[in-house]
Amino acid sequence: MATHFPTTARAVMKPAADPSRIARMFPRFIVALAAYIEAERDAESDWATDPACLEWLRDAERARSTVLCQIQSITDQTLHGHGDFALKAMAMLAGILIRASSTAEFLQAYELLGSYPGAFAAPTGSSARVQQMLQTARERLADLATLSACVDPYEAAFEAEIATAS
Repeated sequence: MATHFPTTARAVMKPAADPSRIARMFPRFIVALAAYIEAERDAESDWATDPACLEWLRDAERARSTVLCQIQSITDQTLHGHGDFALKAMAMLAGILIRASSTAEFLQAYELLGSYPGAFAAPTGSSARVQQMLQTARERLADLATLSACVDPYEAAFEAEIATAS
């Protein structure tokens, strides 16, 4: 007759921690942000001025509204899990970037990623899932910076000339 004994002591095994509400909401935010970026790219295309493509502009407005709602739902949550601060900070930064009224305001807010890297990075000991979500969000913010709705290329070039002259 066989005797059953575990290879790992029961006292050592821990149940897997459930992700926090912010960590569960963040993937929906990333998807909404990606949809907003794609809708804005469609709206910026040469075909967007064609009356047959007016729906693209409406799609961009709906996508903007959706991503801002996702951001609001994340910022309304309290911090509970490991990495929630960075996820919430990233969502708040995305909201600031989307609502920016000028290129200068957008670029000033975008510089926060480099100025305060600890606020937008996963803390030591965070799960790989949180780290991946933050990396993906960082990539989507870089995509956001390529949109002329956020950064006017002529205004950005002019500001760059002024910065190098001073």
